[in-house]
Amino acid sequence: MSWALAAGDQDQRSPLRGIRVLDFSTLLPGPYATQILADLGADVVKLESPRGDEARRFANGMYAVANRNKRAVVADLTNDDERAATLALAAEADVVVEGFRPGVVDRLGVGYEDVRKVRPDVIYCSITGFGQNGPNRDKPGHDISYLAASGGLAYSAHWQQGPRRSGVPIADLAGASFATIAILAALRERDRDGSGCHLDVSIADATMAFASPRGGPSFSVGDEERLSVYPTNDLFAAADGAVLAVAAVEEKFWAALRSILAEYEPELADHRFDDEGGRRRHGDELQALLGRAFRRRDAAEWEQAFAASDVSVERVLSLAEAAHGPQARSRGVVATLGGEEQVVFPVLRDGSVMGSFRSPAPAHGQHSEGLFGGPGRDA
Repeated sequence: MSWALAAGDQDQRSPLRGIRVLDFSTLLPGPYATQILADLGADVVKLESPRGDEARRFANGMYAVANRNKRAVVADLTNDDERAATLALAAEADVVVEGFRPGVVDRLGVGYEDVRKVRPDVIYCSITGFGQNGPNRDKPGHDISYLAASGGLAYSAHWQQGPRRSGVPIADLAGASFATIAILAALRERDRDGSGCHLDVSIADATMAFASPRGGPSFSVGDEERLSVYPTNDLFAAADGAVLAVAAVEEKFWAALRSILAEYEPELADHRFDDEGGRRRHGDELQALLGRAFRRRDAAEWEQAFAASDVSVERVLSLAEAAHGPQARSRGVVATLGGEEQVVFPVLRDGSVMGSFRSPAPAHGQHSEGLFGGPGRDA
Protein backbone atom coordinates (compact mmCIF):
# COMPACT_ATOMS: atom_id res chain seq x y z
CA MET A 1 0.00 0.00 0.00
CA SER A 2 1.45 3.36 -1.02
CA TRP A 3 0.30 6.98 -1.17
CA ALA A 4 2.93 7.82 -3.81
CA LEU A 5 1.79 9.96 -6.72
CA ALA A 6 2.32 8.94 -10.30
CA ALA A 7 4.91 11.06 -12.09
CA GLY A 8 3.54 14.28 -13.53
CA ASP A 9 0.41 14.34 -11.39
CA GLN A 10 1.35 17.64 -9.76
CA ASP A 11 2.66 20.96 -10.99
CA GLN A 12 5.83 22.01 -9.16
CA ARG A 13 4.25 25.47 -8.65
CA SER A 14 1.16 24.09 -6.91
CA PRO A 15 1.01 25.84 -3.51
CA LEU A 16 -0.27 22.73 -1.69
CA ARG A 17 2.04 20.26 -3.44
CA GLY A 18 2.98 17.52 -0.96
CA ILE A 19 -0.10 17.96 1.26
CA ARG A 20 -2.08 14.71 1.57
CA VAL A 21 -5.80 14.77 2.29
CA LEU A 22 -8.01 11.79 3.14
CA ASP A 23 -11.65 12.68 2.51
CA PHE A 24 -14.54 10.67 4.00
CA SER A 25 -17.17 13.28 3.10
CA THR A 26 -20.01 13.06 0.57
CA LEU A 27 -22.48 15.32 -1.27
CA LEU A 28 -21.28 18.96 -1.45
CA PRO A 29 -19.80 20.75 1.62
CA GLY A 30 -16.89 18.40 2.36
CA PRO A 31 -16.11 17.44 -1.26
CA TYR A 32 -16.17 21.09 -2.35
CA ALA A 33 -13.72 21.99 0.42
CA THR A 34 -11.33 19.19 -0.54
CA GLN A 35 -11.76 20.02 -4.24
CA ILE A 36 -10.43 23.51 -3.49
CA LEU A 37 -7.43 21.92 -1.79
CA ALA A 38 -6.99 19.57 -4.76
CA ASP A 39 -7.18 22.46 -7.24
CA LEU A 40 -4.29 24.04 -5.34
CA GLY A 41 -2.19 20.89 -5.62
CA ALA A 42 -3.05 18.76 -2.59
CA ASP A 43 -3.19 15.01 -3.16
CA VAL A 44 -6.77 14.14 -2.17
CA VAL A 45 -7.92 10.56 -1.74
CA LYS A 46 -11.70 10.20 -1.56
CA LEU A 47 -12.73 7.20 0.52
CA GLU A 48 -16.26 5.95 -0.11
CA SER A 49 -18.45 3.16 1.19
CA PRO A 50 -19.34 0.27 -1.12
CA ARG A 51 -22.54 2.16 -1.96
CA GLY A 52 -20.60 5.28 -2.95
CA ASP A 53 -21.23 8.99 -2.64
CA GLU A 54 -24.94 9.72 -3.10
CA ALA A 55 -23.96 12.65 -5.34
CA ARG A 56 -22.86 10.12 -7.99
CA ARG A 57 -26.55 9.43 -8.58
CA PHE A 58 -27.58 13.08 -8.90
CA ALA A 59 -28.44 14.23 -12.40
CA ASN A 60 -27.00 17.75 -12.02
CA GLY A 61 -23.33 16.88 -12.42
CA MET A 62 -22.46 18.05 -8.91
CA TYR A 63 -20.27 15.03 -8.26
CA ALA A 64 -18.05 15.77 -11.27
CA VAL A 65 -17.56 19.40 -10.25
CA ALA A 66 -16.86 18.75 -6.55
CA ASN A 67 -14.48 15.81 -7.02
CA ARG A 68 -12.05 16.66 -9.82
CA ASN A 69 -8.32 16.19 -9.21
CA LYS A 70 -8.95 13.41 -6.67
CA ARG A 71 -8.33 9.70 -6.40
CA ALA A 72 -11.05 7.35 -5.15
CA VAL A 73 -10.92 4.22 -3.03
CA VAL A 74 -13.65 2.05 -1.51
CA ALA A 75 -13.63 0.73 2.04
CA ASP A 76 -16.27 -0.83 4.25
CA LEU A 77 -15.45 0.75 7.60
CA THR A 78 -17.47 -1.91 9.43
CA ASN A 79 -14.92 -4.47 8.21
CA ASP A 80 -11.89 -4.77 10.53
CA ASP A 81 -9.35 -5.29 7.75
CA GLU A 82 -10.64 -2.42 5.63
CA ARG A 83 -10.79 -0.14 8.67
CA ALA A 84 -7.18 -1.01 9.44
CA ALA A 85 -6.21 -0.23 5.84
CA THR A 86 -8.03 3.09 6.12
CA LEU A 87 -6.15 4.00 9.28
CA ALA A 88 -2.91 3.12 7.49
CA LEU A 89 -3.82 5.70 4.85
CA ALA A 90 -4.74 8.17 7.58
CA ALA A 91 -1.31 7.67 9.14
CA GLU A 92 0.21 9.23 6.00
CA ALA A 93 -2.37 12.04 5.69
CA ASP A 94 -1.81 15.63 6.68
CA VAL A 95 -5.55 16.33 6.67
CA VAL A 96 -8.63 14.16 7.23
CA VAL A 97 -12.08 15.52 6.34
CA GLU A 98 -15.36 13.87 7.32
CA GLY A 99 -19.01 14.85 6.97
CA PHE A 100 -20.91 12.27 9.02
CA ARG A 101 -23.32 13.20 11.79
CA PRO A 102 -21.63 13.72 15.17
CA GLY A 103 -20.39 10.50 16.73
CA VAL A 104 -20.61 8.32 13.62
CA VAL A 105 -16.87 8.33 12.84
CA ASP A 106 -16.13 7.39 16.46
CA ARG A 107 -18.43 4.39 16.23
CA LEU A 108 -16.76 3.41 12.94
CA GLY A 109 -13.32 3.61 14.53
CA VAL A 110 -11.96 6.43 12.35
CA GLY A 111 -12.73 9.44 14.55
CA TYR A 112 -10.25 12.10 15.60
CA GLU A 113 -8.86 10.15 18.55
CA ASP A 114 -8.48 7.01 16.41
CA VAL A 115 -6.61 8.88 13.69
CA ARG A 116 -4.51 10.84 16.17
CA LYS A 117 -3.11 7.57 17.51
CA VAL A 118 -1.55 6.87 14.10
CA ARG A 119 -0.94 10.49 13.06
CA PRO A 120 -0.54 12.74 16.15
CA ASP A 121 -0.21 15.98 14.16
CA VAL A 122 -3.21 15.37 11.87
CA ILE A 123 -5.55 18.23 10.96
CA TYR A 124 -8.93 16.52 11.37
CA CYS A 125 -11.90 18.49 10.03
CA SER A 126 -15.49 17.52 10.82
CA ILE A 127 -18.17 19.25 8.73
CA THR A 128 -21.72 18.84 10.02
CA GLY A 129 -25.00 20.70 9.79
CA PHE A 130 -25.01 22.11 13.32
CA GLY A 131 -21.64 21.20 14.79
CA GLN A 132 -20.46 18.67 17.34
CA ASN A 133 -22.38 20.12 20.28
CA GLY A 134 -25.58 22.00 21.09
CA PRO A 135 -29.26 20.97 21.03
CA ASN A 136 -29.36 20.77 17.22
CA ARG A 137 -26.24 18.64 16.76
CA ASP A 138 -28.12 15.48 15.75
CA LYS A 139 -30.74 17.11 13.53
CA PRO A 140 -30.74 16.23 9.82
CA GLY A 141 -30.76 18.90 7.15
CA HIS A 142 -29.76 20.20 3.77
CA ASP A 143 -28.82 23.63 2.43
CA ILE A 144 -32.27 25.18 2.94
CA SER A 145 -32.42 23.81 6.50
CA TYR A 146 -29.21 25.57 7.50
CA LEU A 147 -30.24 28.77 5.73
CA ALA A 148 -33.49 28.78 7.71
CA ALA A 149 -31.85 27.97 11.05
CA SER A 150 -29.04 30.52 10.73
CA GLY A 151 -30.82 33.72 9.71
CA GLY A 152 -29.76 33.20 6.12
CA LEU A 153 -33.36 33.37 4.88
CA ALA A 154 -34.34 36.39 6.95
CA TYR A 155 -33.43 39.02 4.39
CA SER A 156 -35.02 39.60 1.05
CA ALA A 157 -32.97 40.41 -2.01
CA HIS A 158 -35.93 42.16 -3.68
CA TRP A 159 -37.88 45.29 -2.83
CA GLN A 160 -41.40 43.90 -3.02
CA GLN A 161 -40.85 40.28 -2.01
CA GLY A 162 -40.26 38.39 1.19
CA PRO A 163 -37.23 36.18 1.75
CA ARG A 164 -36.45 33.73 -1.02
CA ARG A 165 -33.86 31.01 -1.30
CA SER A 166 -30.98 31.49 -3.71
CA GLY A 167 -30.60 28.97 -6.52
CA VAL A 168 -26.96 28.62 -5.45
CA PRO A 169 -26.43 26.39 -2.35
CA ILE A 170 -25.15 29.21 -0.18
CA ALA A 171 -25.10 27.30 3.12
CA ASP A 172 -23.21 24.31 1.74
CA LEU A 173 -20.65 26.55 0.05
CA ALA A 174 -20.29 28.71 3.16
CA GLY A 175 -19.48 25.59 5.18
CA ALA A 176 -17.00 24.44 2.54
CA SER A 177 -15.33 27.86 2.41
CA PHE A 178 -14.81 28.14 6.15
CA ALA A 179 -13.62 24.52 6.32
CA THR A 180 -10.98 25.22 3.67
CA ILE A 181 -9.82 28.41 5.36
CA ALA A 182 -9.64 26.66 8.74
CA ILE A 183 -7.64 23.76 7.28
CA LEU A 184 -5.12 26.11 5.68
CA ALA A 185 -4.81 28.11 8.91
CA ALA A 186 -4.30 24.89 10.91
CA LEU A 187 -1.62 23.71 8.49
CA ARG A 188 0.17 27.04 8.89
CA GLU A 189 -0.01 26.71 12.68
CA ARG A 190 1.37 23.18 12.44
CA ASP A 191 4.28 24.52 10.41
CA ARG A 192 5.15 26.72 13.38
CA ASP A 193 4.65 24.39 16.35
CA GLY A 194 4.03 20.88 14.98
CA SER A 195 0.55 20.62 16.49
CA GLY A 196 -2.50 18.92 15.03
CA CYS A 197 -6.09 19.72 15.91
CA HIS A 198 -9.77 18.84 15.48
CA LEU A 199 -11.71 21.42 13.46
CA ASP A 200 -15.47 21.51 14.13
CA VAL A 201 -17.22 23.21 11.19
CA SER A 202 -20.95 23.85 11.45
CA ILE A 203 -22.66 24.68 8.15
CA ALA A 204 -25.31 26.67 10.04
CA ASP A 205 -22.62 28.68 11.86
CA ALA A 206 -20.86 29.41 8.57
CA THR A 207 -24.13 30.53 7.01
CA MET A 208 -24.84 32.81 9.97
CA ALA A 209 -21.43 34.40 9.38
CA PHE A 210 -22.34 34.95 5.72
CA ALA A 211 -25.68 36.49 6.75
CA SER A 212 -24.22 38.79 9.41
CA PRO A 213 -23.20 41.66 7.08
CA ARG A 214 -26.91 42.06 6.32
CA GLY A 215 -27.79 42.10 10.02
CA GLY A 216 -25.25 44.64 11.16
CA PRO A 217 -23.64 44.83 14.61
CA SER A 218 -25.79 43.33 17.37
CA PHE A 219 -27.96 41.95 14.53
CA SER A 220 -30.01 45.14 14.75
CA VAL A 221 -31.16 45.48 11.13
CA GLY A 222 -34.57 43.89 10.70
CA ASP A 223 -35.87 42.89 7.31
CA GLU A 224 -39.00 44.94 7.95
CA GLU A 225 -36.83 48.08 7.96
CA ARG A 226 -35.63 47.36 4.40
CA LEU A 227 -32.34 49.01 5.28
CA SER A 228 -30.36 46.54 3.20
CA VAL A 229 -32.66 46.55 0.19
CA TYR A 230 -32.85 49.30 -2.44
CA PRO A 231 -35.66 49.73 -4.98
CA THR A 232 -32.95 50.53 -7.55
CA ASN A 233 -30.95 47.38 -6.81
CA ASP A 234 -33.08 44.63 -8.34
CA LEU A 235 -34.02 42.60 -11.38
CA PHE A 236 -36.09 43.99 -14.25
CA ALA A 237 -37.37 42.37 -17.44
CA ALA A 238 -36.62 43.88 -20.84
CA ALA A 239 -39.08 43.89 -23.74
CA ASP A 240 -37.74 40.57 -25.08
CA GLY A 241 -38.11 38.85 -21.70
CA ALA A 242 -34.40 38.89 -20.88
CA VAL A 243 -33.70 39.89 -17.27
CA LEU A 244 -31.41 42.77 -16.34
CA ALA A 245 -29.71 43.15 -12.96
CA VAL A 246 -29.61 46.80 -11.90
CA ALA A 247 -27.21 47.89 -9.14
CA ALA A 248 -27.87 51.62 -8.81
CA VAL A 249 -27.09 51.93 -5.11
CA GLU A 250 -24.66 54.87 -4.94
CA GLU A 251 -25.87 58.28 -6.08
CA LYS A 252 -23.55 58.38 -9.10
CA PHE A 253 -25.02 55.14 -10.47
CA TRP A 254 -28.58 56.29 -9.85
CA ALA A 255 -27.92 59.60 -11.58
CA ALA A 256 -26.48 57.87 -14.66
CA LEU A 257 -29.31 55.34 -14.81
CA ARG A 258 -31.97 57.98 -14.31
CA SER A 259 -30.61 60.20 -17.07
CA ILE A 260 -31.12 57.39 -19.59
CA LEU A 261 -34.41 55.91 -18.35
CA ALA A 262 -36.17 59.26 -17.84
CA GLU A 263 -36.37 59.56 -21.62
CA TYR A 264 -38.83 56.65 -21.54
CA GLU A 265 -40.49 57.38 -18.18
CA PRO A 266 -40.25 61.15 -17.56
CA GLU A 267 -41.70 60.75 -14.06
CA LEU A 268 -38.36 59.21 -12.97
CA ALA A 269 -36.98 62.77 -13.01
CA ASP A 270 -39.41 63.81 -10.27
CA HIS A 271 -37.83 65.36 -7.17
CA ARG A 272 -39.22 62.68 -4.85
CA PHE A 273 -36.56 60.33 -6.25
CA ASP A 274 -33.66 62.75 -5.83
CA ASP A 275 -32.19 61.20 -2.68
CA GLU A 276 -32.05 57.77 -1.11
CA GLY A 277 -34.63 58.62 1.54
CA GLY A 278 -37.13 59.66 -1.09
CA ARG A 279 -36.42 56.60 -3.21
CA ARG A 280 -37.09 54.39 -0.20
CA ARG A 281 -40.27 56.22 0.82
CA HIS A 282 -41.61 55.94 -2.71
CA GLY A 283 -39.98 52.64 -3.50
CA ASP A 284 -43.08 50.88 -4.76
CA GLU A 285 -43.82 53.67 -7.25
CA LEU A 286 -40.17 53.84 -8.29
CA GLN A 287 -40.02 50.11 -8.96
CA ALA A 288 -43.14 50.29 -11.11
CA LEU A 289 -41.67 53.14 -13.15
CA LEU A 290 -38.38 51.32 -13.61
CA GLY A 291 -40.20 48.18 -14.65
CA ARG A 292 -42.17 50.08 -17.29
CA ALA A 293 -39.06 51.80 -18.58
CA PHE A 294 -37.05 48.60 -19.00
CA ARG A 295 -39.95 46.93 -20.82
CA ARG A 296 -39.69 49.56 -23.57
CA ARG A 297 -36.60 48.06 -25.23
CA ASP A 298 -34.89 44.70 -25.73
CA ALA A 299 -31.95 43.76 -23.52
CA ALA A 300 -29.39 44.17 -26.31
CA GLU A 301 -30.62 47.71 -26.97
CA TRP A 302 -30.31 48.54 -23.27
CA GLU A 303 -26.79 47.11 -23.18
CA GLN A 304 -25.84 49.35 -26.09
CA ALA A 305 -27.46 52.37 -24.44
CA PHE A 306 -25.63 51.81 -21.15
CA ALA A 307 -22.27 50.94 -22.71
CA ALA A 308 -21.18 54.56 -22.95
CA SER A 309 -22.34 55.43 -19.42
CA ASP A 310 -21.03 54.41 -16.03
CA VAL A 311 -24.14 52.41 -15.18
CA SER A 312 -24.08 49.07 -13.39
CA VAL A 313 -26.59 47.05 -15.41
CA GLU A 314 -25.88 43.43 -16.39
CA ARG A 315 -27.91 40.92 -18.33
CA VAL A 316 -28.65 37.80 -16.25
CA LEU A 317 -26.63 35.05 -17.94
CA SER A 318 -26.80 31.31 -17.74
CA LEU A 319 -23.73 29.62 -16.29
CA ALA A 320 -22.77 28.43 -19.78
CA GLU A 321 -23.08 31.96 -21.19
CA ALA A 322 -20.89 33.32 -18.43
CA ALA A 323 -18.29 30.55 -18.68
CA HIS A 324 -18.02 30.91 -22.48
CA GLY A 325 -18.11 34.70 -22.46
CA PRO A 326 -15.22 37.06 -23.18
CA GLN A 327 -14.65 37.99 -19.52
CA ALA A 328 -14.17 34.38 -18.35
CA ARG A 329 -12.02 33.66 -21.40
CA SER A 330 -9.77 36.61 -20.69
CA ARG A 331 -9.39 35.55 -17.05
CA GLY A 332 -8.67 31.92 -17.91
CA VAL A 333 -10.76 30.53 -15.07
CA VAL A 334 -12.43 27.83 -17.17
CA ALA A 335 -10.23 24.80 -17.81
CA THR A 336 -10.83 22.00 -20.30
CA LEU A 337 -9.69 18.40 -19.96
CA GLY A 338 -10.78 15.59 -22.26
CA GLY A 339 -13.66 17.70 -23.57
CA GLU A 340 -14.95 18.47 -20.05
CA GLU A 341 -15.05 22.08 -18.90
CA GLN A 342 -14.88 23.23 -15.29
CA VAL A 343 -14.31 26.45 -13.38
CA VAL A 344 -11.12 25.92 -11.41
CA PHE A 345 -9.91 27.82 -8.32
CA PRO A 346 -10.51 31.27 -9.82
CA VAL A 347 -7.81 33.43 -8.25
CA LEU A 348 -4.95 34.71 -10.41
CA ARG A 349 -1.42 34.68 -9.02
CA ASP A 350 0.98 36.85 -10.99
CA GLY A 351 -1.42 36.77 -13.91
CA SER A 352 -2.08 33.02 -13.97
CA VAL A 353 -4.96 31.07 -12.47
CA MET A 354 -3.91 29.26 -9.30
CA GLY A 355 -6.24 26.28 -9.75
CA SER A 356 -5.62 23.42 -12.17
CA PHE A 357 -7.73 20.70 -13.77
CA ARG A 358 -5.48 17.63 -13.71
CA SER A 359 -7.99 14.80 -13.71
CA PRO A 360 -11.78 14.36 -13.90
CA ALA A 361 -13.78 13.10 -10.94
CA PRO A 362 -12.81 9.46 -10.37
CA ALA A 363 -15.00 6.41 -10.85
CA HIS A 364 -16.15 4.58 -7.75
CA GLY A 365 -13.11 2.80 -6.30
CA GLN A 366 -10.97 3.71 -9.30
CA HIS A 367 -7.74 3.78 -7.28
CA SER A 368 -8.47 1.08 -4.71
CA GLU A 369 -6.04 -1.36 -6.28
CA GLY A 370 -3.13 1.05 -6.17
CA LEU A 371 -3.77 2.34 -2.65
CA PHE A 372 -5.34 -0.65 -0.90
CA GLY A 373 -3.64 -3.46 -2.81
CA GLY A 374 -6.96 -4.92 -3.91
CA PRO A 375 -9.32 -4.55 -6.85
CA GLY A 376 -11.61 -1.57 -7.08
CA ARG A 377 -15.36 -2.00 -7.01
CA ASP A 378 -17.60 -1.20 -9.92
CA ALA A 379 -19.54 2.07 -9.75
